[in-house]
Amino acid sequence: MQENYVLSIKKEYGMNLLELNSLWEYRRKKSKIKVGDRIVLYATAPNKEIIGEFIVGEIITGSPDELWEKTKDDICYQKDDVVGYLKSGNFPIAFKVANPKKYFPAIQISEIPFFRPPISYCKAQEQLISKIDNVI
Repeated sequence: MQENYVLSIKKEYGMNLLELNSLWEYRRKKSKIKVGDRIVLYATAPNKEIIGEFIVGEIITGSPDELWEKTKDDICYQKDDVVGYLKSGNFPIAFKVANPKKYFPAIQISEIPFFRPPISYCKAQEQLISKIDNVI
């Protein structure tokens, strides 16, 4: 069964995913996210807006260097940036972007008073998913 998650991300990185400049989203810690799940992207401060979504098409794990080797042809980042980021965690993981959808306009957090942004990611509230589905 597909689950819905909210993932906090810098807007620049989120837009790279939504515009397919990068096909992989990296995280440093193990998660419950699985293939087929819907990921809603929350652009952190100063933007504070929900910018789009994608479906997880594939998940890979391994060492930071292994993830780099497996994904380097499908991203727009430098090796030092990716490997350095992944080394700062304890369980490097990468999610492949499928079916990205950019929200235009982005949904401002001021329009969703009940929303509390996650530090990294969290399961999305049904109330939030209903709001997004009614807006887009």
